[in-house]
Amino acid sequence: MKTLWTKFSCRNGDSVAKRVWKVVPLAILMLQLAMCIPVLAADEDDTDSGGVLKFGHAEYMKATSSGQKKAESAIRGDLCFDTAKKKIKFRCGDSVPAFSVSYDSVRSLLYEQAAKPRYTEAVLISPVFLLTHSKKHFLTIQYMDSAGVGQFVIVHLDKKNAREAIAAAESQTGKAVERVEEK
Repeated sequence: MKTLWTKFSCRNGDSVAKRVWKVVPLAILMLQLAMCIPVLAADEDDTDSGGVLKFGHAEYMKATSSGQKKAESAIRGDLCFDTAKKKIKFRCGDSVPAFSVSYDSVRSLLYEQAAKPRYTEAVLISPVFLLTHSKKHFLTIQYMDSAGVGQFVIVHLDKKNAREAIAAAESQTGKAVERVEEK
């Protein structure tokens, strides 16, 4: 008794089984390429050449002397820990860093996780969004400048790499990070 595969034939006279086995190696090759592409095109977000730990999608929030959190709109860029120069920098593109703080001048590190209800989504989409909260991650670096005056820097971290950035800050500066998390 003939199998189902040999009963049917293609236009050129080949059986369906032969036709399938011609396509299988090509499909396997394409699957292997698809699995390798994310590895080859991975964004080198964690380390840069020269021993720089880089955390992208961060925002530097300039503070005012009167104590307000934001003086103007936030600057988007990368929070970098330069292990060779022992400095914390905030780069926005290839320009001069927005701030640069040496590890030795850091007095304390504070991590804040703020959560707030999603009112807009609840009104526009569904009241179920009132049960969820949007979370924001902030790193505050308190340091002494060259004149010996206490200063601070606030960086809004991306939720995808906030934990890694906090761990890097703690390991690079040698200071314990104080954590404040709102529920």
